[in-house]
Amino acid sequence: MTAEWPFAGRAAEFRRVLGLLDGRDAPGAVIAGSAGVGKSRLATEVAGTVRAKGDTVVHAIASFATRSIPFGAFAHLLPSTAPPANPLRWVAQTLVGSAAHPLVLVDDAHLLDPGCAAVLHHLVQSATAGVLVTMRSGEPVPDTVTALWKDLHLPRVELDPLTAEDTGRILASALGGPVEAATARRLHRLSEGNALFLRELVLGALESGSLAPVHRLWRLDGSPPVAPRLRELVEARIGRLEPAEEEALELVAFGEPIGFQPLLGLVSGDVLESLEAKRLIRLLEDGLRTLVRLAHPLYGEAIRARCPRLRARRRYRQLAQAVEATGARRRDDTLRLGVWRLESGTAGDPRPLLAACRVAWAAHDAPLAARLGWAALDAGGGIPAAIALSDVLDFSERFEEAESALLAVWDHPCAPEQRAELAMRRAWNLNFGLQRPREAERVLDEAEAELSESAPLSGNPELSGNPGLSGNPGLSGTSLRHDIQCMRLHLLALRGEVAASVRTAETLLAEPELRPGSTALALVIKIFGLPYLGRHRAAVTAYRHARSIEARWRDAAPAELPKMICGLFLAHVFSGALDLADEALDEGDAILGDDSGLRLFRRAFLTWRAEVLRLRGRVADAVRVCRDAAVLGSPGPLGALTHAELALSAALAGDLETARAGLAQAERHASPVVRVYQYTLGPAATWVAAAGGEVSRAIELASARAAEARDLGLPSLEMVALHDLVRLGVPERAAARLGEIARSADGELARVCAAQAAAAGAGDGPGLEAAGAAFAGLGLTLYAAEAYAQAAEAHQASDGPGPAATRTATGAAAGAARRASVRAAELAARCQGARTPALLGLTAPALTPREREIARLAATGMSSRQIAASLTVSVRTVDNHLQSVYGKLGISDRGQLAGVLG
Repeated sequence: MTAEWPFAGRAAEFRRVLGLLDGRDAPGAVIAGSAGVGKSRLATEVAGTVRAKGDTVVHAIASFATRSIPFGAFAHLLPSTAPPANPLRWVAQTLVGSAAHPLVLVDDAHLLDPGCAAVLHHLVQSATAGVLVTMRSGEPVPDTVTALWKDLHLPRVELDPLTAEDTGRILASALGGPVEAATARRLHRLSEGNALFLRELVLGALESGSLAPVHRLWRLDGSPPVAPRLRELVEARIGRLEPAEEEALELVAFGEPIGFQPLLGLVSGDVLESLEAKRLIRLLEDGLRTLVRLAHPLYGEAIRARCPRLRARRRYRQLAQAVEATGARRRDDTLRLGVWRLESGTAGDPRPLLAACRVAWAAHDAPLAARLGWAALDAGGGIPAAIALSDVLDFSERFEEAESALLAVWDHPCAPEQRAELAMRRAWNLNFGLQRPREAERVLDEAEAELSESAPLSGNPELSGNPGLSGNPGLSGTSLRHDIQCMRLHLLALRGEVAASVRTAETLLAEPELRPGSTALALVIKIFGLPYLGRHRAAVTAYRHARSIEARWRDAAPAELPKMICGLFLAHVFSGALDLADEALDEGDAILGDDSGLRLFRRAFLTWRAEVLRLRGRVADAVRVCRDAAVLGSPGPLGALTHAELALSAALAGDLETARAGLAQAERHASPVVRVYQYTLGPAATWVAAAGGEVSRAIELASARAAEARDLGLPSLEMVALHDLVRLGVPERAAARLGEIARSADGELARVCAAQAAAAGAGDGPGLEAAGAAFAGLGLTLYAAEAYAQAAEAHQASDGPGPAATRTATGAAAGAARRASVRAAELAARCQGARTPALLGLTAPALTPREREIARLAATGMSSRQIAASLTVSVRTVDNHLQSVYGKLGISDRGQLAGVLG
């Protein structure tokens, strides 16, 4: 970490305060804000700038110790001689002396003694010096200090907590490198934008090793420890407490957010009022219930860290008893009771632990759900606990542990519905996690063979691994076979048999006996599979339907919701709706949260963020995000997806070394059991070859991909492969088939790809320009640049030698070629150095920076006079530059600029 904590996130406030110290007879400002928010640092930075200009700065710091001493805060600045009869003027003159532009800076002005406060008032009122003071909001302030902004109208600058973006920038600067987005969000949430707390959190995490660089990316592993320095800061902020207040604060720390009524059963209302008055707790309204939380997240960290273990267990036991006494009717009470019983050492019954595990898993809190699941299994939870636990472990990429949990109960006698669920969970883990598809199929075959129409079913939810899958008096062998069939379809769809799986899933969804968990599985198959088939609108409709009935299946199958998000993303990205694709990923991130532990999905979502960036032309940003994704845990079953995207983006960015390394990693992690998740592996190989100069090989790879996708019946993947052929310069190999796909697939992307292929094959310059404009409208900047570059080439090809009668036409073609080249260059400039065959031969008239600036202003409709005033140049200079631009672009007036420059 850098030696000095960086000053960042306060640029606007810095400029404002610095401006307030200039240009006034009595300049100054009051900087107010909560403790630790950065008031003193801002004031110090401002003072340093003032001092650097040669002005005198006098700095004093008020404190509790000097509050009772006359002129105590200024004591170090005053001589040892006794003050004269008028001490106020004497102190003021002593502070500023004969300086021409003095500045008096006072930290923590709310702690000033009356004498010092009066001196500040005198300095401002007499315009003797500039005054800059900091003070803590919400604290009692001497009247003379309040008068600075109330009566003397000294501007008051309120300093808000740092934003999440500010926190990210500070962390990157302090640590000297990029920081994982989830880590930055967690540290911001813990510090709540308090710069002092943030610094101590980072220092403590660095010392413990929990914050460390992983492949050049700083990442926080687990919760940051509350180091002694931070604990001392927090305890100083909390202050001295009475024993009853200490007990109440501990109960809130261990139980937050805790209901107000259960808490009243443990502590008195007077104590809670006292804590609220001291701003140590806050009350929140949650529907009809009032909840109590600590005023800052770090209060809880510090209180829990200093509490002895036996007392902590007693607090947990008290909380459990209090909530049980009020009925524990709410869903989150189930989770709380399970956790509190576990922490208090009173969890002898596996049922509340298992119930809490399911609630935690439904909220995608994988670490907590795994802990509760193991406890339930150890407490004798048997098959239900093993099934619930294996689900959590599987999607936490702890595949061997999931297999061990299931094998521990595999031979236990059980009802048919339990056997079906055990088989489904184990088959999924064997196939997806352990990459043993034959064993997975055998497990499903054996389970299916055991089921019959007359099989005795328990119908007892206590015996079921998942309450959403049983407890149905009408449960039959048919519905259990539907469960097995849904899991089998799921595995087949991931291997590439998408069309047949989707058709069967749609049939099963119409079955009245389909249970909630299998309903979720069938919906995932449909939502995830339809985009590959070009049925994007149907996929979005299916997703909305699934969310509308989410209450029916979410408890039964929590992991299926992130999978549905994957399908929604693919529907948008294959149709060219990039903004909607980003929104889908935002929704997925919100569902996972920062601490869910589901790095498998988080890695996939980050990888798809990179894909959207690449499609927008931001290839360097895509490489950076892929690096972020690659360090999230082990490569896992979806590792090939991340490394393939890294290879593809790096290849387009011209970083051949990174591209080849990424492709090698992708091929190493590739697996046929998740074939459809690896859809960027083929494009990566294609563009790595092209980046290495092997364009012929790239063309053959793209052709093979198109043929394979067609054989599998996956038109969306075929479209991508065929469009690569167009981009590589052989549109004749793709145009006819792209036209067929465009006529049957949803969305704008297929239509524009087909239009580009047809125009490129025909040498149709205007048609290619239209395709470029359409790509630009979709936000597909790189594709747009390539289409315009191809348009320029087509225009140039039509501008060959010929009879005099055609010279006018060919001259127009030359102008069109210039315009298309400029448009291509403008778009390519936004693509962070992307290199593709279409762009390598691009020759565009070079506009100077000033020409480009003037041309863009003119394209917005500004007159020459307005542009001249804006840039502080003459009107003649503007017109001369415009004439030069017109000549380079082959146009005649400013009305054509917008179309060329975009």
